Amino acid sequence: MPYYYVTLSVGLVVSVVFLFFRARGTSIQNLFFKIVSSLCYLLTMVFAFNANPHNYPAYGSLLIMGGILGLCGDIALDLKYIYPQDANSYLKAGFLFFLVGHIFYSGAVIYHNRFKWWWVLICVVIAVAIACTTVFSANIMKVHYGKYRKVVLAYVVFLTLTTVVSIFAAFVTKEKAMIVMAVGSVLFTLSDIVLNFTYFSRGWDKPFHLFLNHFLYYAGQYLIAASIILDRKSVVRERV
Repeated sequence: MPYYYVTLSVGLVVSVVFLFFRARGTSIQNLFFKIVSSLCYLLTMVFAFNANPHNYPAYGSLLIMGGILGLCGDIALDLKYIYPQDANSYLKAGFLFFLVGHIFYSGAVIYHNRFKWWWVLICVVIAVAIACTTVFSANIMKVHYGKYRKVVLAYVVFLTLTTVVSIFAAFVTKEKAMIVMAVGSVLFTLSDIVLNFTYFSRGWDKPFHLFLNHFLYYAGQYLIAASIILDRKSVVRERV
């Protein structure tokens, strides 16, 4: 337990430092602070998993895998600023890392709560509907995806799926772990909404928008990590 609080505290401090520098632009220094910030939420997941003897191993393990991919995605997305000549490759890599990461996140919630197959199907249909509506209404929102339209569509499906299954699990189970996971996934989604406009629209690259994007992102990741420490094996689960 002490290590969990140490990494959580250090991570929050480093994240604040990173947010301060990130709002002033991009640099190798910013990348360093971002890596440390992301590594701290990942370590928070690991220590939460080790400190909680009552957890379900599969849930924490899947979230940690998602966290590792999130760390890789964080690095890739910042490298596109440092090496602009390879920006397209780093952006696609970032999308891919986070997409697979959300497969692990949503898989953790689905497996943990023993979702019946038709609930999974309903959640997938909702996620696809939201993603299609979002991407195909880009002109209305004055967002220009260009050659990234298909990549964005695929990513938004899995991002939304994580949020949908987490909210559903929170309402059905009323577990603290699932409620915290749901709040974390919503913040993650809000972060990506801001990032969406930052990347593909105009006027959203101001220091405030950069700060808001990363603040929501790290708040979401730390809450997802906290759900591991709140998980209790003693809770009797029925298929939902």
